[in-house]
Amino acid sequence: MGPDFRFILRVLGSHKWLIAAIVVVLTGLSALGVSTLKDQYTSEALLLVDNRQVRVVREVEQVVGAIPTEDAAILSEIEILKSPQVLNQVVNDLQLAQHPEFNPPAQEDETLPLVERAVAYGRGLANRFWDGAPPAPVAWLLSHGDEVAQDIRAREAHAALGNDQIIARIHRKLDVAIVGRSRVIQVRFTSKEPQLSRDVVDGIVRRYMETRQQMDRDLSTSAISWLQDRIVLLRREVAEADSKVEEARVKGGLLKGGTGLMAQNELEQTRLRLSEASAIRARSVAQADTLERNLKAGNWNAIGGSIASPVVAQLRATVAAISTEMAQLSRQYGPKHPRILELQGRLNEANSSLQQEIRREINGVREAAQVAVEQETALRSMITRMEGSYATMQEQAIPLRTLESEATAKRQLLDSLLGRLEEVEAQKDSRAFPAAVKLVSAPQVPHEPSGPLRVLLLLAGFVASLALAIFSVFGLELLQRRIHTPDAVRRILGVGTVHIVPHHSDRGAKGRLYKIFQRHPFSLFSESLRALFRNHLSDLGPVGALAVTSARPQDGKTSLTLAVAQVASQAGRRVVVVDTDFRRSRMEGLFDLSTKKGLSDWISGDATLDEIVHTSDDVPFAMVPAGKLNPMTLDRFNVDSLVQLMAGLSPSFDLVVFDTAPALAVSDARIVCGAASKVLFVTRWGHTTASDLNAVADLGPIDHSKFVCVMTDVNLKKAASKGYQGPYNSYVATRKYYGDQTLRAAP
Repeated sequence: MGPDFRFILRVLGSHKWLIAAIVVVLTGLSALGVSTLKDQYTSEALLLVDNRQVRVVREVEQVVGAIPTEDAAILSEIEILKSPQVLNQVVNDLQLAQHPEFNPPAQEDETLPLVERAVAYGRGLANRFWDGAPPAPVAWLLSHGDEVAQDIRAREAHAALGNDQIIARIHRKLDVAIVGRSRVIQVRFTSKEPQLSRDVVDGIVRRYMETRQQMDRDLSTSAISWLQDRIVLLRREVAEADSKVEEARVKGGLLKGGTGLMAQNELEQTRLRLSEASAIRARSVAQADTLERNLKAGNWNAIGGSIASPVVAQLRATVAAISTEMAQLSRQYGPKHPRILELQGRLNEANSSLQQEIRREINGVREAAQVAVEQETALRSMITRMEGSYATMQEQAIPLRTLESEATAKRQLLDSLLGRLEEVEAQKDSRAFPAAVKLVSAPQVPHEPSGPLRVLLLLAGFVASLALAIFSVFGLELLQRRIHTPDAVRRILGVGTVHIVPHHSDRGAKGRLYKIFQRHPFSLFSESLRALFRNHLSDLGPVGALAVTSARPQDGKTSLTLAVAQVASQAGRRVVVVDTDFRRSRMEGLFDLSTKKGLSDWISGDATLDEIVHTSDDVPFAMVPAGKLNPMTLDRFNVDSLVQLMAGLSPSFDLVVFDTAPALAVSDARIVCGAASKVLFVTRWGHTTASDLNAVADLGPIDHSKFVCVMTDVNLKKAASKGYQGPYNSYVATRKYYGDQTLRAAP
């Protein structure tokens, strides 16, 4: 369910003049305030956050490191720009403490602070009331007030010693921000003087860059000092580590080789020699065994072939040559030939020499095998001894390796720090030290004011005044909760129908609706009264009683009472109007009946019915005024007295109309309504509130059989134009009909 725009427009339209007045007044005040504002001038400078390359390792690695380009790092630079240290220097440089824009001259006021004056006034009253000896709570309160006043004076004195207030004013006019997503910082300052705005920006930028450079120098100096101290300490530690390594090496009898300890190298070499000796021994023993077997078998050829000796080879060749030659000659000459015999002798001699040489080679092989066995045995013994000694040396080498690792690490760190020290010392000079922040655009003296934006401020004042006016109107509407529609009356009181009596614009008959009925019998107002009487009041019987009441005063109750009496009289009824509002009677003033006897006199027994009934030439109905109020009248005023009154008036009148007091003011109206045949409850359009109707509903259950609700003084034109729900939209058509001039003439 969306908002009711017709209701919103109706409320705004009903209070359009109030809204216009508020908007005009507030907009005028805004225009007056804007016209008094002085021009503001803004100067700006642009700074670029750049990278630097100087680094220091370990603990101070980021001390002089490059400034990162992330937003967080740039925001850190912005905080340095706005720091009190930078702004204090600017205040001192430009002497802003004497400038009226930042330190306006104090007004001459010799009066004490508010707290101190209040405490002094309270102390005077206490001394005067208690003669200088106030109670303990009062004395404690006065003492506490003195302490508060002293604290205020102390804070003011402390604030006067520094530039805190001036810096606070600078902060309000200083704007330092990042330009988009770049590394550019924009510094802007607004002042009433163009030159001053430029000087402040220039001073802030200059002092910031000096502060930043000084910070870098200090950090470089501290880094160099740290590096030098660390290098001295590392040199001492390296020397001590080398001494410990040499002591451990000498103590363990360890010498450092090319790739490891000498003991380990010798052990490996001995193991290699053992492997070679084992191989030689195996070959020698195998060869010796083979030669022994061939020797026992007498296989001299096999033995000679297995011996790699040049002498044996030469002898074998000689034997082979002689044997070949003998074989050839034997076929020619036979075995007894001298030549054959000579060759046989030579062959025997050669075989004898070959056998001797083979035996000598076999003996050599046997000796070599024996030597190889002995050498293998000796190497095994040597390895056993070396392994025992190597285990001992290995235990001693573990701490030696640890010491050597520590010494190596410290030596490497020393070399690294020496290199860093040379870099930082080379870049310590401010001319060689790259700036972290570069000035891209220097501040200039502005020639055109940057503010105030008077048109926008005036527009904002207009919008704010319009919003305030609308808020005020709706607040007033919600607070008042005026009744403008019959639906609201039906919803609160639970009645079936609400009769509408329109407003009439005859100013001469204000408060006297019966005269409007007389002068304009064919008007819409007169027709609505006729419809009210015919639809709701014509069935009262031969003698009926009608009580006219309302929730609150000024709802048009008396005017409608007289108008209904006028309509009933012109309809042929004998009508008498009885005023029961003893406290605020209006009929006495309208018809000059203040000196006549009235209802209160009849109730108290001081007058008869004939004496209290009066007539007037202006109206066709009789009247009974309320009379003078006295306690006896209020005590005797009840339903029985009203029944007796109606019985006494019935021979002369057909209709008794009671004008009662407001139902919420006194209980008299409920007495009259209980005695009457019909109750005409009057609500006034735009005047009666929902709270009034709720209060009437809380008085008790309503007898709907005799309860008639009327809404009077309804401005149909206004209601129709503002979109109120109800029978108001038919106003255009009815206005044409009742506006016919031929129907306006009285008969």
